[in-house]
Amino acid sequence: MATINIPIIIHGITGRMGQTALEATQKIAEDNLLRIDDDLIHPVPIGVARNLDKLKVLAHYKGLTHYFTNLPEALELAQAINPKIKVYHNTIATGIRKEVLLPALRMLDAETTAIFQEKPVAANYADGYAIVEALENRKFFHGVVHHMLEAPGVQKALELIPEIKPLTAQMVFGYEVAPGLSDKFDYCCQRPDFNWELASAGGGIILDMCHEGYLSEALFGESERISAVARLLVPQRLTTDRTKIIHCDVEDFAALRREHTNGIVNTSVWSWYRRINSEFGPLEITIEGEKGTLVFGLYGLKVQWHETAPVLLWERGPANAKIKWRDYWEYPKILARDPFAVELADFIRHFLAGKPYWKNATHALDLLGQVEAFYASAANNGRLVEKSEFLTYPAAVPSGWQPERLQSTLRGVDHD
Repeated sequence: MATINIPIIIHGITGRMGQTALEATQKIAEDNLLRIDDDLIHPVPIGVARNLDKLKVLAHYKGLTHYFTNLPEALELAQAINPKIKVYHNTIATGIRKEVLLPALRMLDAETTAIFQEKPVAANYADGYAIVEALENRKFFHGVVHHMLEAPGVQKALELIPEIKPLTAQMVFGYEVAPGLSDKFDYCCQRPDFNWELASAGGGIILDMCHEGYLSEALFGESERISAVARLLVPQRLTTDRTKIIHCDVEDFAALRREHTNGIVNTSVWSWYRRINSEFGPLEITIEGEKGTLVFGLYGLKVQWHETAPVLLWERGPANAKIKWRDYWEYPKILARDPFAVELADFIRHFLAGKPYWKNATHALDLLGQVEAFYASAANNGRLVEKSEFLTYPAAVPSGWQPERLQSTLRGVDHD
């Protein structure tokens, strides 16, 4: 058995998702999660970021040995570690991904380097199209993070869905990201400043939480039509350094609806103003089925079967009030796993084996096309947008197309 070192260049490593990528890479190495035949694949993280001071602090606390403030130096080390196999993992903030990734691709060799990147693929469909065209024209092997699909709760749900025969579904996601303007000190800086400004991020919660698209697709298949309503609930927030007021201009609440081709309607609420009332954390998905019901999050799941569900009789309301409703749920055994590490290992495994990887940038661009449809719907009072209107690759971006980000239609909420 041989050990093969593979450099993983993490571009944007000092950001939140860059640090997550680092931890996933370290998890693969520590737990020997990646083997090809009899060989052990050992990923070697190489960090790239602009701020050397932040890099040094990160390296000290996270155990990062190799780090640089420019990509060419990182590539030089990666070449020395393994001249034949490398992974470039772009975790740069969505709003600047195109301007960072396209020049980076010109430095990379498609014969030896796989491209992995954070979701969404870009700040808007046109930018995403430019990225996909560059990847496809150079024939890079590429993938985009869909990590929620590898979470243990979602994996168990995918296993049980055929048994419950789903009929309807709802998703609720979010947590309270308070503005930082109260005396509760901890309620500030839970998300980066760029999340709240159109010029910085390119969009609000509909874009940022594009997980909704690949989750709903994986659970229920293709969408026939979609619609959305969006609001700005918190118009002012304190910056993470607590020195300035951010005048927010993107949505922090969205109600989404998907009508799937198989007839299932999935309604979702995604909000940064939610106080969690779920044993499964910020994400709770409920699927009602003919034979049973699933309620699950990323790391847990419970099921109630039709045969064992308690009967509600309206005329016996007082008696029913005493029913211990939660006693009728079962908790199947779920194996613990790090979804980021599992997904990254799977991406590398496909790259080394030369097998197609479906969670690629082309697929992510099609999901971004649906994000654009949600914005178009929200800007038009929740108008239904048909599948035929979705922007999909490889169709070129329409002439004169501009992304809708509710610039002139976003309705805030009066708190007075």
